[in-house]
Amino acid sequence: MSEPKAAYLVASSFMPKDHGSIDAYGEKAVPLFEAAGGECIIFGGPDQPFEHLEGVWNTNAQLTLFRFPNMEALMTLWNSPEYQAIKHLRTDVIPPNFTIAVESSI
Repeated sequence: MSEPKAAYLVASSFMPKDHGSIDAYGEKAVPLFEAAGGECIIFGGPDQPFEHLEGVWNTNAQLTLFRFPNMEALMTLWNSPEYQAIKHLRTDVIPPNFTIAVESSI
């Protein structure tokens, strides 16, 4: 039986001009992510250095990347009552744009 592969939660968050604060979301979400085995690989803060090379990318968008031990851990967190109870702290302020991917071999 093969080892479960890491799963990644990719947030490309469009931060509209004069958007409200998502600090309350971060303060509550990050401990939940970490308790589920999530590790922040890239944090999309307001001063994030960013170079867009091709395609479409919203101005003022930020990229955050969390790695989880596997898809089950990520989806258990995502669907948990604890996370669902705080998700609005983000979606009430900025438009949602989350993607998940599983590590693969080339």
